[in-house]
Amino acid sequence: MAAMRLFADVLEEYHQSKKTGAMFVEIAGKSENLVRFFFKDGELCNLSFGPAKDRECIDILECYEFQKVVMFDGMKSPVICENLPPTRDIIEKMRACGKQVEISTR
Repeated sequence: MAAMRLFADVLEEYHQSKKTGAMFVEIAGKSENLVRFFFKDGELCNLSFGPAKDRECIDILECYEFQKVVMFDGMKSPVICENLPPTRDIIEKMRACGKQVEISTR
């Protein structure tokens, strides 16, 4: 049985553990795109969903229902973004949305 967790808690755990890796989030419904979160030493360094990147991606995420998150410890980001808000701010925005996800690891 899969575990359901508040997505903000999953982000916070990755952040506090200072992990490097990726989280790919499946969106409920028809979307073929995954939301891709990349971390370096616990800090979010890249975020994308289809054509939306970084800051513009943050604003549209609250419009979608998350389904499952798969974590890839150690995976490196293909690009480092310079215009993301602090990781703590992104975690709080996700906490305010109250999104839950099913956890899966690779």
